[in-house]
Amino acid sequence: MIKRPPRATAISLNLAPMVDVIMCLLVFFMLATRMVQRENSQIDLPEATAAKEVEKRALGNRVVVNIRSSESEEFGEAIYELDGEATPVAELYARLKREGRQDPGVNCVIRAARSVPFRFVEAVLVGCAAGKIENITFSAFRVEGGPN
Repeated sequence: MIKRPPRATAISLNLAPMVDVIMCLLVFFMLATRMVQRENSQIDLPEATAAKEVEKRALGNRVVVNIRSSESEEFGEAIYELDGEATPVAELYARLKREGRQDPGVNCVIRAARSVPFRFVEAVLVGCAAGKIENITFSAFRVEGGPN
């Protein structure tokens, strides 16, 4: 008996799974870039001599609240931003409560402009207390000459 070599099979390359993976990566990076841009919007932060540099990884799961002065200063209002979108105070409280219930170790990062009166920052702190959020970080510029 003579053994015959196996027949050669046609090799084809299926690119569909690779295209699916590339599309998922593309969508992920587009969304991640957009979130970072929203979180780091331009705010005139206050200066602090005791400010410390904190790695974003050290903050872990976080909610970033930006507080800006409104255009109508005569009414003494502020604009609260969550995820880059203006948010009413009632919705801000509800979101902070929800985040606190979902993750007890969530960190609330408060980025308030220098011109914003403390009562608007206090409103965010009240929302954090209602949501039982204990980890609160304030963003500020570090002034030279302060402690390291």
